[in-house]
Amino acid sequence: MADLFSFLSRTPDIASLAEACDVDSLIRLLGHHSFTVQWRAADALGSLGERATLPLLAALSSRNDAVRIGAVEALGAIRDSRSVGPLSYLLEHEKVAEVRWVAALALGMTGDPHAVPPLVHALRDPEKYVRYGAAKALESLGWTPSNPEEQACFSIALQDWISLEDLGDLAVDPLIGMTGDDDVDTRYHVVNVLGRIAGSPRARTACEKALRDQSPLVRWEAVLSAQRCGVPITRIPWGLSKRPHTGKNPWAAAVLNFFFIGLGYNYLGYWWGFLVFMSYMSLIVLTQLKLGPFTPYLIAYPVTALFAVQTFYLAKRMPDI
Repeated sequence: MADLFSFLSRTPDIASLAEACDVDSLIRLLGHHSFTVQWRAADALGSLGERATLPLLAALSSRNDAVRIGAVEALGAIRDSRSVGPLSYLLEHEKVAEVRWVAALALGMTGDPHAVPPLVHALRDPEKYVRYGAAKALESLGWTPSNPEEQACFSIALQDWISLEDLGDLAVDPLIGMTGDDDVDTRYHVVNVLGRIAGSPRARTACEKALRDQSPLVRWEAVLSAQRCGVPITRIPWGLSKRPHTGKNPWAAAVLNFFFIGLGYNYLGYWWGFLVFMSYMSLIVLTQLKLGPFTPYLIAYPVTALFAVQTFYLAKRMPDI
């Protein structure tokens, strides 16, 4: 058993594998359980140059995310133009955001102008990390936007909100396209910039939509930006009323406190609710030892019913805007 543990915990001799140009062994180490071994293997593969290109391109089809990430990183370091096509395909079709992100960065490292079109397309990726990677890659390739729309997408990807404000009405359409982004911080800044640009009917529609956003942070920013976008002040509460209600369920809080007093408070976010629950259960157990298994509940439930009612109305009064 000790020998097996020693074997599993032994650090691979990556330097010797690189010296022997053992590409296959280094690629297998990209899936090692140790992150340090993974990146050292990727560095070693990158140092081997174009002789490792074809095996690394084959590794892009691995089911292991870490292997794909390591292979992409090594290909970026090698800078072989043969990798531009496969990396571009990965950037467009890969499901794992981290792999798309590193693919974007690797395309920038190739220095190949053929990498520009897929990177420009990636400025609209649903993940902000991938968009940022694409923008940084385009910077390294010396690319400059050819029109205001590309400039707006580029600035959004870099989270450069000040330059978007400077673009004015030309940035409105790309910003509106980001109002449904998965990232709350991005949606917040988009609404903020739309409010600062103002004056556009399209910006007004976007602000009205943001009033129904699932995030309270974005909804509040929409309230602040709505009037600057031309939304009548009386329409703001109306728009907010259409939001998804994400507050605590009063019935759930009441039921929890009726059967397990304290958990209802814990559900509502009061940290001391669990302490109340533990004290209650301890008292029930001690009383059961004295009076039998059912008597304590006959005594407790009339009391917990009062707390259940109190918890119901406490939850009803909690803000949900």
